[in-house]
Amino acid sequence: MIKPSAICNPQSALGKMNIQMIISGVGGQGVLLMTRIFSDFALQEGYPVIGSEDHGMSQRGGSVITYLKIGQFDSPLVRKGSADLLLSLEKNEAYKTLHFLRPSAAGQQGGLGFINDSDAGFMNEQIRNYLMQRGIETHIVWANRIAGEMGSVQSTNIAVIGFASAHPRFPFPHEKLRQSIERVTPRQFREMSLKIFDKGFIEGRKSIKV
Repeated sequence: MIKPSAICNPQSALGKMNIQMIISGVGGQGVLLMTRIFSDFALQEGYPVIGSEDHGMSQRGGSVITYLKIGQFDSPLVRKGSADLLLSLEKNEAYKTLHFLRPSAAGQQGGLGFINDSDAGFMNEQIRNYLMQRGIETHIVWANRIAGEMGSVQSTNIAVIGFASAHPRFPFPHEKLRQSIERVTPRQFREMSLKIFDKGFIEGRKSIKV
């Protein structure tokens, strides 16, 4: 359970932020490290952060879902159809959590999803059309390849964050996320994690067309 932060810095250069996000995957993929990275960003910028974690048999590759809210919220759970962001490290877990993304409404664009998979066309056509009709934007990134080519496939989670940070609507600035990764990542993995994050960002700049 992530406790609400008492830190509030009115001098934050990013102004107000109210973000609801879902991070999903299976045990061993680093969902909780991703959560710590975004939580660190929030604390450094002076935003309240609150969230909760839903673990299946995570030590055996079971589902792991994190609900994370940054900004002025009272409850840690993210309701269906209200998430601004989804980061999913596994396609089956993405299918389970896509319904959390909010549809477009009142001139506001729908939620953003970033899913790790080797097949850019894996998504069922009906689901893809359903999301498009509701203004929900999803991007598939083969993050395992990005991390593996850099020599650290266990850092797939970092590659997903890097890729997502290239999207113009992704609300977390690339450089500030990079600083959070540097603070949160264990020393022995820090240099490699930063390289993979940068590589993911480069891949995102090439692939994301908006």
